[in-house]
Amino acid sequence: MERSRQLAAIMFTDIEGYTRLMQQNEEQAIQLRIKHREIFNSFTKIFGGRILQYFGDGTLSIFSSAIDAINCAIEMQLNFRKDPNVPVRIGIHTGDIILSDDEIIGDGVNIASRIESFALAGSILISGKVYDEIKNQKSINANFVKSINLKNVSKPIDVYAISNEGLIIPSAKDIHSKNDTKEIVNQKSKSRSNNKSRNYIISIAAVFLIVVLVFVFWKFTNGSSSKIDESEKSIAVLPFVNMSDDPQQEYFSDGISEEILNSLVKVTGLKVAGRTSSFSFKGKNEDIRSIGSKLNVKMVLEGSVRKAENQVRVTAQLINVEDGYHLWSETYDRELKHIISVQEEIANQIVEKLKLQVENKTVEIEKPSNMEAYELLLKGSYLFYRDFEDKKRAMEYFQKAVELDPEYAEAYAYIGESYLHFAGFNLMPTSDAYAKARSAAKKALSLNKFEARAHKVLAYIHLFFDWDWDATLVDYNNAIKYGMSDLNEFILYYEIFVNNNADRAIKVAKARIQNDPLSIEKYWQLGICNHFAERFEEAIKAYDDALELDPNYSSALQWKGAALGYMGEYDEAMSYLKKANEITKGEGLVYLDVLALKIQMGKKDEVLPVLESGEYIDPMDPARLYLMLGMNDKALDWLEKGYNVRSVMMVTLKHLWVWDPLRNEPRFKEIYKKMNF
Repeated sequence: MERSRQLAAIMFTDIEGYTRLMQQNEEQAIQLRIKHREIFNSFTKIFGGRILQYFGDGTLSIFSSAIDAINCAIEMQLNFRKDPNVPVRIGIHTGDIILSDDEIIGDGVNIASRIESFALAGSILISGKVYDEIKNQKSINANFVKSINLKNVSKPIDVYAISNEGLIIPSAKDIHSKNDTKEIVNQKSKSRSNNKSRNYIISIAAVFLIVVLVFVFWKFTNGSSSKIDESEKSIAVLPFVNMSDDPQQEYFSDGISEEILNSLVKVTGLKVAGRTSSFSFKGKNEDIRSIGSKLNVKMVLEGSVRKAENQVRVTAQLINVEDGYHLWSETYDRELKHIISVQEEIANQIVEKLKLQVENKTVEIEKPSNMEAYELLLKGSYLFYRDFEDKKRAMEYFQKAVELDPEYAEAYAYIGESYLHFAGFNLMPTSDAYAKARSAAKKALSLNKFEARAHKVLAYIHLFFDWDWDATLVDYNNAIKYGMSDLNEFILYYEIFVNNNADRAIKVAKARIQNDPLSIEKYWQLGICNHFAERFEEAIKAYDDALELDPNYSSALQWKGAALGYMGEYDEAMSYLKKANEITKGEGLVYLDVLALKIQMGKKDEVLPVLESGEYIDPMDPARLYLMLGMNDKALDWLEKGYNVRSVMMVTLKHLWVWDPLRNEPRFKEIYKKMNF
């Protein structure tokens, strides 16, 4: 390993009282830490410094000039002290160091670290060697504080405080009382007998301090530049923290994170943790190593976004979860119109750092021509993954985006997928929703044939509405080719309903959980794969896993109730269905499973009047209930209606066991034949 010897100005910083603040107010602590990193990264770059290491709430950096180091420190402290104040201590020393990509060696590192430990929050302490280099600089003021003895350093070290306006200036007393270190200058001899107790305390404190410093120094001298195991390259993109003054800008910071995540999904050889799991850590200050363990990844990308009018600052750090050390970090100051380029730069820096291959050499993200439309898209995508009320609001943003930018392919693709969700939530008739979804997806592809989301929308339409099995696979494969993860929910339904391959569907469902282990929905999807395969015990286990993450997840409660009904556990089944109905306030489809359960319990007389008087958006719902009642002709009447309106559940006729009692019926065979199975 090549090493170089050089003279450098060495700077240490850390946040005073950070551990205590973490115990009192985690959210405030993490916000201060992010502000610290943002300011530190920005000014270190401006003044030509080199960041060598982040450790906990502190940093180590070097500068070729002591003047640059002090000017950088002054600007940092002035910005740290702005509201919200970040209580940072800074220490600087110059000395010979031996530097390589993986380590930094030299007594100067140890001395700089110890000088920093004497500082007060808001102050900058420097050694006498640094003072000698800057004492003739009119723009830098410094006051002598005291001389101190340091362990394993032969001569006392003179300590000065930078005294420029706006900085805290420690006195000799501040340093003495804070660190219990023996003072050399102006110290009078005192009786040994009067100081036994005091010296005992000093000894303990000194031993503790030395242990801490030895540990920190060991980290620097034994591989300060963290490396990642080449055998498995996996990453989680955490939601970037909104550092803007306006909390309503949350959508923007989340959107930046999601765009980066989506672009990394396309990189061959890189495993990317699912959005749901990664974003579950939003607003939390969980240890990076814990996050890595929970998400089963080797690296974590975290950062912050500050947006003010037409300017944006993005700070990003790539962290090795095994040791918590940074692999790479960068701060980007750009005009808002260049934000997509920042996302591309971050993704490509990660690709380059990990020596990954990208088909087109670099990661590229679609660049909108209208930034206002782009912000509307981010607002919509921020709401898109929530409940159906938020999905309706998301649609409004997507539609406004295409009004502003009629050639915005990604926005049209989102509109198409939103209409699919509207059909799924019974917010509008299937035929109307799918017609609008098709139109939006085709518009997206006319503008950008590589728009993966639009291909996915068409694959759904071909499967559930057109019953065009060949076209389904064409668009599905295009969606995969152009960036959709092959661990997607679509293939689950295709394997279950078309290929009758429950084992394959369950295998994919489990792989999806491994990739997104905190996603409630994915446990539920594993459950329904087992459910459709009549493996009710396995289904219930998956529903329980979902409910462990969220006891009020209504879909898991509903489907667990239905599964218990098929297993003959009627009372327990009813309790789960009632709870699901309460959570959904009676607006969902739980009542249909309640009717099915009553039929299983032998209460057919209670069900028939309700069934006869009901109004149904999807004809397949009453068809199933009439079949359970043994009224096959009525069930077939509703199946024919389902065929005529193109119910999305008609695809289940091919293999689903629910319809087995009708398979020998001539009318059923006729419907089956017309669907081109």
